[in-house]
Amino acid sequence: MVYQLNKISVHYSGHTALHEVSCTIQEGKWISVIGQTGAGKSTFAKVLKGLIADIEGEYLIDHQPVTRDTKGQLKVIPDIGFVFQYPEHQLFETTVHKELAFAPKQHGYTSNQIMERIQSILPQVGLSEEILPLPPFQLSGGQKRRLAIASVFMMDPKVLIVDEPTAGLDPVSRVAMLRLLKNWQQQDNRTLIFVSHQMEDVAEYSDEVIVFQGGEIMGHYDTNTIFIEKSQLLEELGLSLPESIQLLKLVEELSGVRIQVASCREEDIMNAIMSIWNTRSV
Repeated sequence: MVYQLNKISVHYSGHTALHEVSCTIQEGKWISVIGQTGAGKSTFAKVLKGLIADIEGEYLIDHQPVTRDTKGQLKVIPDIGFVFQYPEHQLFETTVHKELAFAPKQHGYTSNQIMERIQSILPQVGLSEEILPLPPFQLSGGQKRRLAIASVFMMDPKVLIVDEPTAGLDPVSRVAMLRLLKNWQQQDNRTLIFVSHQMEDVAEYSDEVIVFQGGEIMGHYDTNTIFIEKSQLLEELGLSLPESIQLLKLVEELSGVRIQVASCREEDIMNAIMSIWNTRSV
């Protein structure tokens, strides 16, 4: 599936949240969306899902216009899953089981089919069946976030949008969440839209990066390109560079050597830096 936005604009009470945004999202990629607070990231994500009905411009899926109602308002796109930053905004049922079963039940799944899905998905997100009778709001913050993701997984979306999924998580939970999302994305040519301020996560896991500023797209780049070749753009926009990229730039400055790296991933950068260090130590 190919998702294409052509000159999309969104206005709120006289304020322009998005201004003539155009981009193409190919399937099978981890695409991160970055920018300062208020840059338009979350609005962009909501447009992709169809959560903002009143938009200007053209939205195509596989070169076909998305469905609109009789007033021309955009409809929610069921094949795209959306996980909000705060899971309490998404969870509403009285038990975990009911939460997971809600959407499939609305789509005519039988009780047996729903249970089979639950038993398949809970291990994927690191949750056990023991929590099924519990109220969702008795769960920890990390468990709520995993439950919110599991509830979206129940309908097997082709695209998953996650808004700041690692915010507030401890380091261990953060890595577990990122690996969970990467495992899902790498199956069956799926697409992940990852809205985040965490530049280390973006550099480590993304295939592509969309950069927002002032409601406009400043660039849509391959991840290595934006962090290695275009890092100055991020600095100009007030976005922090990953610590490994900062270290790379410092070593290049001190050594006077342009260091060639295989990718912007931390391990590749550290290997390249160590090769320079070892040479200087001989």
